[in-house]
Amino acid sequence: MGKLMEYSKFVLIIIFIPLFIILFRHTRLRTIEKHVELFTEQTTSKRDSYFSTYLEEINKTRLLCGQLCNTSRKGTPGIFFDKITATINCEALFQNEYVDSSHGLAHAPRKIPSILLNDYTMNGIIKVHTAYFNQPYLGSTARIPIWTKSLLKEYVARAKEGKLFGVYGISETNALRDGLQHAPGVKGGRVLVIGSEKPWVEACLLEIGAKSIVTLEYGRIKSEHEQITTMVPSEYRRTYLDNTLGLFDAVVSFSSIEHSGLGRYGDALNPWADLIVVARAWCVTKTNGSLVLGVLYDINRDYITFNAHRCYGKKRYPYLTTNWIQHYLGKGVQRVHVFTK
Repeated sequence: MGKLMEYSKFVLIIIFIPLFIILFRHTRLRTIEKHVELFTEQTTSKRDSYFSTYLEEINKTRLLCGQLCNTSRKGTPGIFFDKITATINCEALFQNEYVDSSHGLAHAPRKIPSILLNDYTMNGIIKVHTAYFNQPYLGSTARIPIWTKSLLKEYVARAKEGKLFGVYGISETNALRDGLQHAPGVKGGRVLVIGSEKPWVEACLLEIGAKSIVTLEYGRIKSEHEQITTMVPSEYRRTYLDNTLGLFDAVVSFSSIEHSGLGRYGDALNPWADLIVVARAWCVTKTNGSLVLGVLYDINRDYITFNAHRCYGKKRYPYLTTNWIQHYLGKGVQRVHVFTK
């Protein structure tokens, strides 16, 4: 009888264990599902809130930008490509903080949001390719945070010999040097450089005889050279608005503007960021001054490789250089063009 009781208990235990496991798993699964639902709701809510704010800022930018951001306008024949003109509200362009803001995401966007696709592609006439980079840089420190006198001296010496590698190779550096020779206002002038992690562009300017240089870069840089000062976008905007920035005899940018507004370097998504950067440069340049611009160039093939860069041709380059007068077509893969105001 005792053995029978023990056997009955054993059977009950055997039956109870699977039931317990099933009930435990069911309870745990429901708990997990509740957490997942809560997390999903919070994530979706946060994302929707973010993009709602984002789109609101983009629409504000579109309105402030006015004619400049209307890329359906017709141009007139120019020397290299069509010439586009527009009424530009410089004050409004500099007051817009969104242009200089970060995207605020943990990682750079991988795709163009569908709602912005027409704006990025100029209503579908520019092809989109893919390549992904996540290099948050806006508001951080540049790759060479201190530009020493000795470094600049070395770079200038190499430039004079035609052997400065720069960032993109000796031939691209020499293409820029050639363009600078054709740019009014560079020799003996005050020059703004847009985008420069290493001071190779500045070295080329010192070599040709620029009097003073102001470098605008996402990351903070300390310059120990007496002819070079640096600033970040927020300082650029503030000093323009409080009338302490002053005007420049020339503006130089090499392989920088084609990245604007794509999010790669931590900047906010903005379909017209490149146009606005160059328009702001127009605003701070003296009459008869110049713009020396090196960007990826193929006259017959405009495209965006998102989120890496843009390549400019006859479709977008006219809008990029709104109001600038075409002056000189130079050399290089990132073909140097010189414009005047």
